[in-house]
Amino acid sequence: MNNFNELKYRFNYAGPILKLIFINAGVFLLALLINLFGFLFFGVREFLSPFLSLPSAWSDIFVKPWTVLTYQFSHFGALHFAFNMLVLYFAGNIFTDFFKKKDAFKVYVFGGVVAALLFVLASNYIPVFKGNSYTLIGASGSVMAILFAATVYGPNIQVYLFGTFQVKLKWIALAYFILDLISISESNAGGHIAHIGGAIFGCCFALYRQGKLGTNLMPPKSESKYNSRKLKLEHKRGSAGFVSANQVSKKGNPSQEEVDAILDKISKSGYDRLSKEEKDILFKASQD
Repeated sequence: MNNFNELKYRFNYAGPILKLIFINAGVFLLALLINLFGFLFFGVREFLSPFLSLPSAWSDIFVKPWTVLTYQFSHFGALHFAFNMLVLYFAGNIFTDFFKKKDAFKVYVFGGVVAALLFVLASNYIPVFKGNSYTLIGASGSVMAILFAATVYGPNIQVYLFGTFQVKLKWIALAYFILDLISISESNAGGHIAHIGGAIFGCCFALYRQGKLGTNLMPPKSESKYNSRKLKLEHKRGSAGFVSANQVSKKGNPSQEEVDAILDKISKSGYDRLSKEEKDILFKASQD
């Protein structure tokens, strides 16, 4: 029970990107168990896939409209899941530096919806794909939306991949986009087209926030301090990921050392052993 409470606590106080990863991980593990059950008792592999995957036919979508959302959080391969979550974590930490936290959920979900729409349109109206039945699964379109929204705002951010390879964010995004384009004629054409749809939505969202596509109704966080920012992959006890080299705590907010110390206490003694002051510190830190 204590382990469950700690897991529930970590989810409640996690940032939006970690929450998206937690949701994807939960669906992935649950799908594994249900698929195993389906295989053992019914002899059907990927027992759950038809209920979560997005079909390409309009008639099938009308029968299973929920798949427009469920496909975005579903994976049936460990490598597919791990790669998408790695890119989401990497791009998401940059995204949340520029945009409000609630924007992460919007871009993820609506980016996935646009990706699904482009997939269905291509499957039904591009001659080479017409007459065939396809399905779409995975968070790739949504992740591309997050990545490209971040890239539009910080194209020249220097990213240190694994602390070794220095490259600008725009070149990473461009490589993904070109790879999807040239892969359309190879395999998984619908999936690559969906990725492009997510990328387009991410770009449009960021341009809108910049005021270049209509009125900027909800401006993002100030970007001036990011102009020369460099990122590197670091690991600290209590936090891991891409962090800025010049990252500092805001005045009046809990320091990273305070948060790390409290998280260490949770790992050793459990959340229930925290004092009210320590719980308040964690709550305040989660609102940054």
